[in-house]
Order: sequence, then C-alpha cells, then structure tokens
Amino acid sequence: MLGDMKSSFHDALKSTEPLALPHVTPPSEILVALQLIPDLARGDLLQSYGKLILNERLFQALMELPLAMRKEWLLLLNEKNGG
Repeated sequence: MLGDMKSSFHDALKSTEPLALPHVTPPSEILVALQLIPDLARGDLLQSYGKLILNERLFQALMELPLAMRKEWLLLLNEKNGG
C-alpha cells in the first residue's frame, strides 16, 4: 500500500497539466453590485468594497442574499469587523 501511495504521489508531481485558477470577481463587478444597493451610504460602500475585494467568499455570500437584505448584512459585517 505504501508503495502505491509513493508511486501515485510521484505521478502527481510529474503531471504537467496546469491547475485551474480559482474564480476571482473583478473589482469593477463588486463595485457595480454595491452601487445597486439602495441607500447604501458612500462610506459604507467604500468600507464594504474594501472587504469584498479581499474575500471572494464574502462577495459570493452577498450575492446570494435578496437585494433588500444586502444593505443590512453589509452594515452588520462592517460593524462586526470593527467598522
């Protein structure tokens, strides 16, 4: 069994196939999504933008929420993470 593991590990190291890059949302798309949120103050928008461009998972979570809930969620996120 150990021999099988060693050979499969070495085979994996020899592979020349490129690894798939993770999806990264362009900052411009994040900005547009934030601008669509009604009554989101400029400071809150900028604070949220700064967090979302660094964390793809947070942006995905935002986009799963209904538009009517996004502002409140962002404000809670900003408050939770020290403003």
